[in-house]
Amino acid sequence: MNRKGITLIELLVALAVSGILLAGIYRTFVSQQHTFTVQDQVVDMQQNVRLAINRMTRELRMAGYGRMDATFFGAGKVHGIYQHAVNPVGNSVTVVGGYQALTTLSANAAGGSTTILVNDASGFNTGLKQYISINGTESLQIQKITGNQIDFKGGTQLSEDHLAGEPVFLIMAITYSIGMFEGKSSLLRDDNLGQGPQPVAENIENLRFRYVMNDGTTLDVVPAARFDDIRMVQVILVARTDRIDPELTKAGDGFRRRTLNSNIQMRNLGLI
Repeated sequence: MNRKGITLIELLVALAVSGILLAGIYRTFVSQQHTFTVQDQVVDMQQNVRLAINRMTRELRMAGYGRMDATFFGAGKVHGIYQHAVNPVGNSVTVVGGYQALTTLSANAAGGSTTILVNDASGFNTGLKQYISINGTESLQIQKITGNQIDFKGGTQLSEDHLAGEPVFLIMAITYSIGMFEGKSSLLRDDNLGQGPQPVAENIENLRFRYVMNDGTTLDVVPAARFDDIRMVQVILVARTDRIDPELTKAGDGFRRRTLNSNIQMRNLGLI
């Protein structure tokens, strides 16, 4: 019986062809893996910066909610620091407004009253949480809390009538800035209630603000005397990927970056 086998040359040729095919498949796999990694990093970066700008937009837009005027802020200022609804300082900004509806009035409150009754006063105190706004139409400071009764500081009187069920907001001073958190440059948010700055988004390399005034001019630095004239805030955020792309190290530091601009209309500031 005639039997034929594989010669050494045929085996070597087969191994060579297989090696070429495997090398091609491996290069394709590496290329696809690199593309996937890069795109995953870019998507994370874009989602990161968009979530950050969306939160900033919501809170900056609410600045001044509660009709906080000079009488309310007074010489003592909010937390002894913030006298205006928008307080720009360098590459940070602090906005003040009624951001949290913590309870409701449990009884009608007539104009001229120096106290109110609420359903739950536990969310307020005479320290960092002493600033309140009733229904977003007038704001006051707390002098004393007795049960669910709130007395206003200095005997301040309500300027208008309020009905049971109207919301009572906690007025907060929220600061946005850029700084380091766990070794990464981050967008930080501080509600000035004692916890300190908390990260909103990591890998934010730059944060800048520009301010459009009531006369249409745009300023990078706003004089303190014109803080109340701010009508729009332009936010510029620069974000980068968490890891480097080795292919970009030949022409830079290897990080991919995105710049996001947002114009935020301060809808409450022209009304107080």
